Amino acid sequence: MTTKTSAIAIRLLGFPPKEEETFRNVLAVAREKGYRYTCLLPGSIQDPDMYIVNAGNLPAMALLSDLHPGEAQPVLLIGKTELEFDFPVMPRPIRWRKIFDVLDDIIDKRQLLLTTLSAQTVLSVHERRKHPRLDLDLTDPEVYQRMRKQPLARGGILIVDKDTQFREYVASIMDPYGIPVTLANDERSALLLDGNNQHALTFINTSTQGVDPYRLCDGLKRQNQGLKSAVVLLVDRHFEYKPELGQKVRCEGFLTKPISRKVILKTMKKYLYLDH
Repeated sequence: MTTKTSAIAIRLLGFPPKEEETFRNVLAVAREKGYRYTCLLPGSIQDPDMYIVNAGNLPAMALLSDLHPGEAQPVLLIGKTELEFDFPVMPRPIRWRKIFDVLDDIIDKRQLLLTTLSAQTVLSVHERRKHPRLDLDLTDPEVYQRMRKQPLARGGILIVDKDTQFREYVASIMDPYGIPVTLANDERSALLLDGNNQHALTFINTSTQGVDPYRLCDGLKRQNQGLKSAVVLLVDRHFEYKPELGQKVRCEGFLTKPISRKVILKTMKKYLYLDH
């Protein structure tokens, strides 16, 4: 068997906290062979490589239906569901000793697919839906209405960091798009720069001394009220993101450092609405 070292990011949907913790602990076990798996924490905006979903949780199944993941983002259902899906199912009780075999098989098929097809064509294909759509939208309609009315802030990207390295890295990625990337090294200068420029996307390095990322996010959001502007925290593995506080200050979420060029570009395209 060929050694596989690719890290596979998994999004868990619909599991109680204790079971989520079990998944994280089990999948974090170091393996000599096979893929390495990591479960994305609540609040992470990184796109997952696959989903593991509690089939007995109706809101999770509705969200999965809404996400309509393509074959390049495979799904494993845990437990029974009354609806028929084409996704593989692992029955309960979960056989934890077998879960790596199941996941490795799913990812082997995904990797084969990605070597023969462009991932862009299979990530999300609406017209070829292979599973039923659940007509259950839990979002307040007023939220959609506000989102449609808000214009995108046009000030480019703001990075809050003491170091210039990440700013230079992002600027090199954004140069072909002609999008400016500004640097601030404290809360006061960040708010002043944003007040003048109205940035569409702000990255806050949570390791920046003297910066309270949640307080700064709240200030930026208030300053850009009525505009589409996103704030993303850059965290290390020791930083504990607080989803409730993040939601309160309307933070989009976080990315865990180090951040690959691929993840940065996907984030830019998502929040700056770039089409190429």
